[in-house]
Amino acid sequence: MDLVKILSVLLALTHPLMSTANPPVTDADVARLSGLLEDLASRYGGDVNDKVTANQVTIRSLEATLNRLVSDNAHLKASVSLLEEAASQKAQLQDISQRLAAMEASNLKPREPDIPCSLPFTEVFGRCVYADSSKSGTWEEMRQHCRTMDSDLVIIKSADFMWHLIRHLRDIGQDRSDYWVGGHRKSNAAPFQWVDGTPMKMGTPFWGHLNDYKNQQPYDGRNELHVCMYGKGFYFFHSCSLNHKQPPICQRR
Repeated sequence: MDLVKILSVLLALTHPLMSTANPPVTDADVARLSGLLEDLASRYGGDVNDKVTANQVTIRSLEATLNRLVSDNAHLKASVSLLEEAASQKAQLQDISQRLAAMEASNLKPREPDIPCSLPFTEVFGRCVYADSSKSGTWEEMRQHCRTMDSDLVIIKSADFMWHLIRHLRDIGQDRSDYWVGGHRKSNAAPFQWVDGTPMKMGTPFWGHLNDYKNQQPYDGRNELHVCMYGKGFYFFHSCSLNHKQPPICQRR
């Protein structure tokens, strides 16, 4: 209703300006219009300012919320990426663990001979072996003797196989002698290897100790180039001289 009054007064004031026939606008008319405008401003001006201020606050709050959501989203993506990477690494570790477990189980499980063992060879922990106590000679001579039986000096890479082999010697009553095995080296400076070319493992649990009981290693003699299982030393490995003579333990290829 107040707006209608104001418009009516404005029309009344401007109408005389359009026609010179009408009387001029008086001070009373201007004062009346001014009073109406002041009254309108006092009624609605505060509400409008408050609403504008409230809207500005709301907009700033929404902008802050949006910025926080964008930041949280970036952190969330980074966290998801880290979780995915951790899951991938866990899967890789599980795969490696399973492979190692399978390899360990394979090493512990006796390997079946490729063909049934025929006399004079006997199956020991999946190998066909023959401790020929009827023969005695140097390492080279006994290796050649094994070759005449389509075999070679025994290779012992597993502590389990070594344990079963020693028990076999005791079971057949042939644990009173030293035996040649298939380990050798070309010189004192060269590493020991098996007759198939693979390196020998040194130290525990295969090698015996020197006289000081502190070192599990070969003797340093110039001719200590071949490996034997030393009967008096609980059948641990020892380096033996070129001229030493003893029986062989042969293994079928």
